[in-house]
Amino acid sequence: MHVFRHERRRAEVGALAREVERAAGNGGLELLLAAARLECGLADGWSEAGGEDWSERRRRLMGMSLAAAEGGGAAVVAAMERALRGVKKAGEVWVSEPEGLRYYGLAPEGYAAAARQWRAGQAERRPVWVLGLRTMGSVLAPVVARALAGAGEVRCLTLRPVGEPMERRIQATARLEGAVARWRGEFVIVDEGPGLSGSSFGGTVAWLAGLGVEEGRMVLLASGSPAPEQLGSAYAAAGWRRWRIVVAPGVAAPSSQPGRGQDISGGRWRQALGRGAATPVWGEHERLKYLCDGGRTLAKFAGWGGYGRETRERARRLAAGGWGPELAGEGEAGWVRYRRVPARALPRRPGRAWCEFAGAYLAWVGAEHRLGGAMAPSVALREMVAINGERLLGEELSDEAPIAPPVALDGRMLAVEWGLAERGYVKFDGTDHGDDPFFPGPADIAWDLAAIAVEFGGARGRAVVEAYRRRSGEGAAALAPRLRWHGLAYSLFRAAYCGLAATRTAGREAAGWAAAGERYRASAGRWLGSGGRRR
Repeated sequence: MHVFRHERRRAEVGALAREVERAAGNGGLELLLAAARLECGLADGWSEAGGEDWSERRRRLMGMSLAAAEGGGAAVVAAMERALRGVKKAGEVWVSEPEGLRYYGLAPEGYAAAARQWRAGQAERRPVWVLGLRTMGSVLAPVVARALAGAGEVRCLTLRPVGEPMERRIQATARLEGAVARWRGEFVIVDEGPGLSGSSFGGTVAWLAGLGVEEGRMVLLASGSPAPEQLGSAYAAAGWRRWRIVVAPGVAAPSSQPGRGQDISGGRWRQALGRGAATPVWGEHERLKYLCDGGRTLAKFAGWGGYGRETRERARRLAAGGWGPELAGEGEAGWVRYRRVPARALPRRPGRAWCEFAGAYLAWVGAEHRLGGAMAPSVALREMVAINGERLLGEELSDEAPIAPPVALDGRMLAVEWGLAERGYVKFDGTDHGDDPFFPGPADIAWDLAAIAVEFGGARGRAVVEAYRRRSGEGAAALAPRLRWHGLAYSLFRAAYCGLAATRTAGREAAGWAAAGERYRASAGRWLGSGGRRR
């Protein structure tokens, strides 16, 4: 079933090059991200399986990324110009965003430290070829290569695993495969995974092994090392325990007085904050969170560079509008810090005052974060509805969907996300779930409105919609079909997400997810019966 969006966007090569030039003045991670975005997009376009051999141009492009990892702005721009010489800059490429840097606290310097530690433990300093797996590998491979420089010959290259999510593989030109087969040194495979399947690592190992590379010459540099039985790829699960795996440390905890703060990630917030005791948690997809300053502030990982700035700006706007908690200063790079708001949980059936607050809030979101003209839901979202509908309900659903303006949604309408504080109601964590790795992404505000009905019941859903309509001016006739379609879509997504979470957790968490999945599946059936579209 479909749970992850994995959507990409089209970008002009010239625009990506200008991002590199702008970032060159600042250096650091901003420059590395801009260079990696350009390298990744062009390298995907200059596919290893394509007819033309782009090896020399890609070597120059990797020189740009290596210079970015070292921090030299002028050198990066010069290397970029050499790589792009003769390339039509008005052309477009597909661009993906590196999720680990935006959501999960991945730290490039952690990979550099892990690479140096691994190298220091090697009795024989053989040459190293760093293979970064795109998208994240475009950031991490040059960082690792620079960390290993000075201790023998180091090469660097990025590869795009292709194929089904559980069976990724590497396709390459005969020239590249010949060079790999002749290489007598070691291979360091770098990615943010292993993820749910481990198949990107596994497919790369299989490709190298097929070219005659012994497993003893391969090292996997990863962000974690789960139990092999958790990996969806049979090949990766079978080899995980015998492969050489080096785990890179994640981002350091935010500064705090006194101490470094209390880690409340992975569901530990339930006890620390005294809320949501029965809420199941799939910890690997939670943002990092810390209680800091003796419990007076709460810091959440917001993303590096521009990602973090966007999150903090939205948090400021939420606070200024009276919807979310106040910020506690500017915070530090990568983090957004809030003043802790003592708040009671909502009652099981919140009253009219909360319905008015929620409706007014979503009217504000729909106006404040509207993204452009009217359009149909994304192809990925419609595919999710079709595929999950067939597998969960046994129904072949129409791909027709209502047209509406897309909005950078809140995306989190669960009861635990709301509270009643001394000054009134508050909405927590409304900054970035509307454009995270999960559905729906930027979409019709009807998604959040329908989610209220699913999470709180039809009566409160109708009351929130009425409050929303009074504030937004939307007509009931135009909104009703959009609510039905998005109510079905939301329920199908949540049912699939909960079902997957039940397989990735254990004990009470797994049981909680399984029960929630059945509730959402029943909800999807009700929405379908109320007017959802069958073929």
